[in-house]
Amino acid sequence: MRPRGSIIGQLLATFCVCAVLIGIAAVAGFVTVADQNAATRQATARYTALQRANSQLETAFGTATFAALFYAETGQRGFLAPLTAARAEFAQHLATLRREATPDVRGLIGEQARLGAQWFALAPRAAAVRPGTAAAVALLGRSARLGTAFARATAATQQRLNASINELAATSRDRLEGRLAWSGAALVVAVLLVLAASLSTVYTITRPMRRITATVRRLTAGEHAARVLVTGSAEVRQVAESINIQADESDRLRAAEAESNRLRAMAREAGLRIREHLVARDVLHAAKLAVEQIVDADVAYLRLLEDGHIGSVVGQAPRWLLPAGLIKANLPAGAIDGLRAMFLAQTSQVINDLAGGDTGAIPPPFRQMLLEAGVRAQLITPFGVGGELLGLIVLQRMQAGRPWTPAEVDAMESVAADLGRGLNHARLYEAENRLVEDLKALDTAKSSFFATVSHELRAPLTTIEGYVEMFGDGEAGEVTSQQRQMLEAIDRSTVRLRNLVDDVFTLAKLESGAFTTVMRPVDLTDVIKAAADAVRPSVIAGELALTISATEGELMVDGDASQLDRVVISLLSNAVKFTPKGGCVEVSVFAEGKSAVVRVSDTGIGIPASDQKELFNRFFRASNATGRSIPGTGLGLAIVRMIVVNHGGDVDLTSTEGAGTTVTVWLPLLPPAQP
Repeated sequence: MRPRGSIIGQLLATFCVCAVLIGIAAVAGFVTVADQNAATRQATARYTALQRANSQLETAFGTATFAALFYAETGQRGFLAPLTAARAEFAQHLATLRREATPDVRGLIGEQARLGAQWFALAPRAAAVRPGTAAAVALLGRSARLGTAFARATAATQQRLNASINELAATSRDRLEGRLAWSGAALVVAVLLVLAASLSTVYTITRPMRRITATVRRLTAGEHAARVLVTGSAEVRQVAESINIQADESDRLRAAEAESNRLRAMAREAGLRIREHLVARDVLHAAKLAVEQIVDADVAYLRLLEDGHIGSVVGQAPRWLLPAGLIKANLPAGAIDGLRAMFLAQTSQVINDLAGGDTGAIPPPFRQMLLEAGVRAQLITPFGVGGELLGLIVLQRMQAGRPWTPAEVDAMESVAADLGRGLNHARLYEAENRLVEDLKALDTAKSSFFATVSHELRAPLTTIEGYVEMFGDGEAGEVTSQQRQMLEAIDRSTVRLRNLVDDVFTLAKLESGAFTTVMRPVDLTDVIKAAADAVRPSVIAGELALTISATEGELMVDGDASQLDRVVISLLSNAVKFTPKGGCVEVSVFAEGKSAVVRVSDTGIGIPASDQKELFNRFFRASNATGRSIPGTGLGLAIVRMIVVNHGGDVDLTSTEGAGTTVTVWLPLLPPAQP
């Protein structure tokens, strides 16, 4: 039902009247034009037929007169042949004129008929006399006078027909203009009605719409308390009420957004505080404080999962809270899976009316216990990491009518996400610390074991070496050649074992920090030359070429001479050991920027590319060396690297299998002595 004072109703009525008037005008105009067109076409067709018949009548009379004239001039009777046909056509066209004639031309047509009848009555007499005679001349003169009179009568008839057509056109135009004037008047009335209705509508709508527009502008400018005065027509009142409702809803959404932003900011700050701790106990304590500060809840606590079941409470739990053992005993099957599914979906269990039908998935015994304790609303948010559920955040309210808002739920889910990551990180950190301590203890025990075993092996090795030397010198009697070969084999194995024991002992002392390092200025040129002299017997025995390249003058570094000597000897020994007969070994020392560089190159068997990244690891040996049964412990390069690093330097190795190896050592140069 249309409300009273509806502008739409008034406009509809006005437009209906206008539509009726416009329809009447359009129908009247159409009927007028159609009738007038039909009448005009009919009259025009009639007068056109009269004009055509009059012209044909004139043509037939002209044919007859020309035939008679030619006969009179020539005397040939052949010219009289068309006279009969022309007379028949004249009679036919005259009958058409009389049948179609209007009253205003009937007299003129009658005159034409009289004159034509007189001429055609004279024609036989003219044909009977001989041409050129006085009688023929007299008849010809009378014929000419009748022809002239007939022509004037025909012209008068034609003129009258043209005048009738013009009069008919003028009459039709006047009649059409009159009827169209009435149609135009109806259209003018309709337009005036529309204009009046429009002005009335504008006056009715404009004033209240100005007030509405001003209020909307105030709301847009930030004056959120502005409201529209509800007055005017029903439509205007509806618009005003709608704007007021939208303004109220905007205020509500703005307040909710502000609250959501506040809670979100608090949740972010809480997440930072939670994740900054590296101890699980501190992480849980920070999360408990954050939950209590962010959400206005009467009860707030955390439940941890222990062995796949709900376990202990973090924080001060209420007296009525069920212990973990009782919950485990009464928890229905699949409850933990439901909580885990909730965690994976990143959702929460929201119960706003525990006393009503909003109970979620809480088992009836637990629901009854909560109701007896006075709980009316509960929010449970699971937390964890990856796919592992670690625990629950539980919030409860004791008063009805305090539902959980979406902003509060989002804030708790944000805290739960940070809590899961922080707790997992703290537990991993604690586990790593325990593992590091265990590894340190194991490494210390290993180093101690290596040092002890190496020390204990040296004494029997010394005894074995002494007795082998005594047997070799013949102190126990003459030694046969076979026995000497055996003693040489024992001596070689003893040397290899002593080298292994020395390397293990040195490595253990370096790793444990018990290796004594005496740092003092050392000339690397002297170290290189001494190391070359030490390995020269092996070079000669292997039929190799040894090249030494050293800069002029001193090349001073701060280091332990014995350790640096061990580094160079170890590198040269490896080069000699892995270079076949006829190969070359080169050692060079030079300055490069602020570093002293020692480089040892050989043309030996090289090292496979897949083995090169492992060469400085303890006990690692290249695959081609083990395949050729070349002896070694796999500790030499590891010891070299540790010594170089302890001296503040660096070491690098490049090699091509089958072409040779180059090892480069960089050590910090001592600044030149000041005078």
